[in-house]
Amino acid sequence: MHDRSAVRTRSLPVRLVLALAVLVLGGGLLAACGSDAEPAPGGGGSASGGAFPVTVAHKYGQTEVPAAPQRVVSLGYTDQDAILALGVVPVGIREFTGNQPSATWPWARDRLAGAQPQVLAQGEVSTEQIAALRPDLIIGISAGLTQAQYDTYSRIAPTVAGPAGFVDYGTPWQDATRLTGQALGKQAEADKLVGDLEARIAQAKTRFPQLDGKTVAGVRPSTASQAEFFVWGPQDLRARFFAALGMRGVPAFDQNAGDQFYGSLSTEQLGQLDQADAVVLITSSAAERTAFQSQPGYPALRVVRENRVVTLDDTEAAALSFSSVLSLPSVLDTLPQKLAAAAR
Repeated sequence: MHDRSAVRTRSLPVRLVLALAVLVLGGGLLAACGSDAEPAPGGGGSASGGAFPVTVAHKYGQTEVPAAPQRVVSLGYTDQDAILALGVVPVGIREFTGNQPSATWPWARDRLAGAQPQVLAQGEVSTEQIAALRPDLIIGISAGLTQAQYDTYSRIAPTVAGPAGFVDYGTPWQDATRLTGQALGKQAEADKLVGDLEARIAQAKTRFPQLDGKTVAGVRPSTASQAEFFVWGPQDLRARFFAALGMRGVPAFDQNAGDQFYGSLSTEQLGQLDQADAVVLITSSAAERTAFQSQPGYPALRVVRENRVVTLDDTEAAALSFSSVLSLPSVLDTLPQKLAAAAR
């Protein structure tokens, strides 16, 4: 959720696969399949309390939700968190990363209230599978939907795509939460969730004023080639979190990312990481972390010698990659301190 030099020369399907691989943290797309478990009746929770019908604006126009949704499909890779935070349990949840039960990480799992939504594949999801869930609302804010896909899903049920103004997979958690709240008729609840978390982030920024203005590079091994690694640009969700704490990206890396949310560098350019005050290594496994740290030249980097690299474990990395209203609180009490220690 993009490699300037390599991705631009590839066809659209390959670009999409590569983007998903970067977004998902894994070493390539997972072969996760949908769960056979039946969703609990009504999905374990439904929207209520709002005034319907509601009209939701997004990048492909407007969607009318005629009545309080009872069967919501979370089609976007991270949309389930905002849906669950608003008290609605989807009947279907898209697999993203980590192969978690019900495709739901620990920070959101108690919101399922015992329900077992059907897990939708990380890759292509058939319209038949979606239709079989009998949805009355499909939320695809973080699905990277094309116009054609949006049109197809809209024939099944009212569908909400991502908002205009952001790259695919780059919608800030605030906008995603509010857009979800509109669709569920829970705008006031969504606004409160956003306000409460923004206040917590502001407190963290105040606690660590030394982060203000410091440069940070978020990196991960390439999922396309062992000769490359990825750097996230300012439109990436992880970079947005760093910015909220007062940090800024490395200008050269931001330029490399261009109008996408990540760029790509050759491993021969590993030394460019020394331009950052702090480096955050975001991977999906211990093996992947070890492989990146074993690259020739890595131990000699200034940021390594001066202990300026923050290495996230699998759960921390996933929480930052989700960057949702539920996932960010799970790292907010620890990550800013780690960043402050690295960017000293």
